[in-house]
Amino acid sequence: MRHSVTSQVARVLQAELALVDTDPSRVIDLLTVGRALLRRAELDDDLVRRRAATPAPRGIEELLAVELPAVGEELDGAVVPIDFGTSTELTVTASDLVAALGDHPRGGRIVASVEDVRRLSGGFSKEMLMARAAYSDGSDERFVVRKVAPGRRADGLRAEYDVLSSAFRSGCPVPEPWWYDSDALGTPAIATSALSGAPAGDPNGWLAPPSSTVLASVARAAAQQHQIELEAIDSNPLPPLVSAKDRREALCERREVLDGLWADGDDAWSPAFHLVLDWLESAIPEQADPPVLVHGDFGPHNFLIEVEELSGILDWERSHAGLAVEDLAYLRPTLDDESWTAFMCEYVAAGGREPTDDALVWYIVWQDLWRAVSAYRMRSLFLRSPDQVLYGISGLLLAPRFLTRAVRSVSSAHAITGARAC
Repeated sequence: MRHSVTSQVARVLQAELALVDTDPSRVIDLLTVGRALLRRAELDDDLVRRRAATPAPRGIEELLAVELPAVGEELDGAVVPIDFGTSTELTVTASDLVAALGDHPRGGRIVASVEDVRRLSGGFSKEMLMARAAYSDGSDERFVVRKVAPGRRADGLRAEYDVLSSAFRSGCPVPEPWWYDSDALGTPAIATSALSGAPAGDPNGWLAPPSSTVLASVARAAAQQHQIELEAIDSNPLPPLVSAKDRREALCERREVLDGLWADGDDAWSPAFHLVLDWLESAIPEQADPPVLVHGDFGPHNFLIEVEELSGILDWERSHAGLAVEDLAYLRPTLDDESWTAFMCEYVAAGGREPTDDALVWYIVWQDLWRAVSAYRMRSLFLRSPDQVLYGISGLLLAPRFLTRAVRSVSSAHAITGARAC
């Protein structure tokens, strides 16, 4: 029998509190997110009663009140902390990295040691770490390893490396690819240079409102990426999303994922999911723009900024052949109308194409649905085995946010785009 959501949350929070360090601010953050998780769990455990009390919700707001009520003052509309997961330790050591670098020498240099190995936050399917390689000639350089997490699927990483290599050769601001190896570190991994700069945001959006200079550099990079010759890329991590047929197949895949997760009877938020899926299927736009290289996760959490300039675009695991509007739609909800107009002016001036309103609206909803389903998967994993608080945060706090935003976007589809671009 499935335990209540509340008991599962309580279990993982107990374990995480025992592991979290003594930094008072970190403890406070965990307590804050813990209260929000417990409130969401209570609401989920009460979902059956709410559905029985309101069997036929009228209107979007009543549907959301039944299925996805806000979690309360703790995190309602605020940033959701995601830098947790202290119970997950690195699965590679400095000596493992020395051996891997020895198998893939750079310019004939001999690795003397690997120092300062530390875990990087972010990513559910990949283990991320940064370290410094010291060479026998006295030089050193920082590098990043992206490694398939134990027990997770390994497909797509080789293709991600190929896309990253093509983007680097084309002059895009991406880390320099060093190597791909299928087994040197136990599971497939790629190594790249470590770019300078600070993250511009997290999955909630920008950490601070971007300046016009930052936006202009992001716009130029997007236009440059969208002009890369697709023929130069051998493979992509995800299938194409170009034609109306591609979009229907992608929606079908999302439905199948949800049906599989609901198969055991836990169908949380299913009316909201169905509402968004049905609208997307009915509103698939006809699009004649040529296919481009789409990043697929084109948001500030994957931007590095240094001295008011974009220094790098990270995490290409969702890249594929698609339409430029897909990346633009990912970014649009993070910007106000004035910033969006400035961004689009710079993007078009750099060679990008301005999307139609219909396409932009459709892809904004699609991006939120995609993220909602992916985060909802984490909810299922968490309820089956509540040993990762990060899965709980994603599945219980981030998934409802993405889904709620998608539902509201469907409700006011013609108001999403805001100001016109140039």
